[in-house]
Amino acid sequence: MIIVYLKLIKAKSCFLLLVFNLLYISHAFSAPPTINRIKSPSTVEPPVIATQFEHRRTPDNSVQSAERYLPYTLNYGLRMALPNPMKNNVNFNAGFDKTHGLPTMNLDCFFPARAWNDKSVFFDPRVSITGYNESFSVGAGVRQLITSETMVGFHAFHDWTRDRKPGGEFLRQAGFGVEFSALPGYFSDVTFSANAYFPTNTREEIKSDGASILRQTLPMGTEARINFLLPNFSSWLDFRLDASTHNYTGLNYSSSGYRTGLSINSRDGSMNMRFEQGENNGSGRNYSITAGIQLAFDWKAILDSKNPFSAPYSFSDTRYNRKLRNSLYSKVSRRHNLPRVRTERRSTLMASVAGDTVTFTGGFPNLPYSTLTVQVSQSPWRDYSEIVTDELGGYYGAISMPPGVCKVRVLHKPSGWATPPKTVVISDPSENTIAEKDD
Repeated sequence: MIIVYLKLIKAKSCFLLLVFNLLYISHAFSAPPTINRIKSPSTVEPPVIATQFEHRRTPDNSVQSAERYLPYTLNYGLRMALPNPMKNNVNFNAGFDKTHGLPTMNLDCFFPARAWNDKSVFFDPRVSITGYNESFSVGAGVRQLITSETMVGFHAFHDWTRDRKPGGEFLRQAGFGVEFSALPGYFSDVTFSANAYFPTNTREEIKSDGASILRQTLPMGTEARINFLLPNFSSWLDFRLDASTHNYTGLNYSSSGYRTGLSINSRDGSMNMRFEQGENNGSGRNYSITAGIQLAFDWKAILDSKNPFSAPYSFSDTRYNRKLRNSLYSKVSRRHNLPRVRTERRSTLMASVAGDTVTFTGGFPNLPYSTLTVQVSQSPWRDYSEIVTDELGGYYGAISMPPGVCKVRVLHKPSGWATPPKTVVISDPSENTIAEKDD
């Protein structure tokens, strides 16, 4: 009897040791915060233990700035303190960028009005402040149930973004989007959305040397997404296919690509998997494979020498049924922080000397039919004459100078855009030397 009891204690000890090892491995392989977990279609609370594995290959190896964020427990506490209608509609993050020595913040809100049974009007402001830039956005829209199985929506937005250091004028864009959702068959659904972006201003900046002008604008672009549940292939798995495409264009800039993904979810919510592949004309092809396992842990079962791990959800013989009315209050799917289109134009000046005459020519790109001022300097600069550019921004002129050494440049006074100065040497008529050199 004693030997049997000792064997039972030893078996329980080994089982406890195995459980704690599993807990340690689950923590070691748990997904970092940057991995987007695939959510189960079930609406119950997330399980106690979740393990996520991911394999990804992409040619983009850019390193993001290291930041420190608010502890997740504090962020979770902030969400718990919000009123019940705002819990799932307000996302807040804050941190500190160690590279730039600046605090960062991200606030994303979505406020729908539930005053009608078949319609919703929503308002979605957003603030994003990183170590590099600061962005602000405001949008509004309306959604309408056409029938109990079809919904259509429209929304518009306006965005502002600029560099955080040294600040300056905001780049702005406006846009609009459309949405459509339908339940074409029993326990299946289709969702389609498209957005268009239009830049509304261009920011110009004269570089420190004054010889080049930097122009920045946001690209014009379009994007579309579709998501639908595939036919019933298995009695315990659901397959969902989604795809997206985009095209953003600007002056000397083009970005286009696509992405397709297949999600597999078990109907009891304990397993999910996702395969994704895409291509972009800038970064090439890429793919990713993500898998997740969600298990509930029961302390009482382990004390009773039973299996403490079990699926947290009950098995369902029917497919996941999405209520279309809930789509009236879901967040808008669109892209924030489009890439900036940057172009730099440099003015040119070529000069030659013949006797006391200085002949000069060059160009100011994108300044057709503009009045330019020719300046000379023997300290300080002084206006000497004016010339006008042609339809391509080119210019040509000649001036007479007294003997000596001086500098010549051409200046567009309204913008402050100037050519690099040229140093010319006008020889005395009694001498037979002519010289010209660059700074």
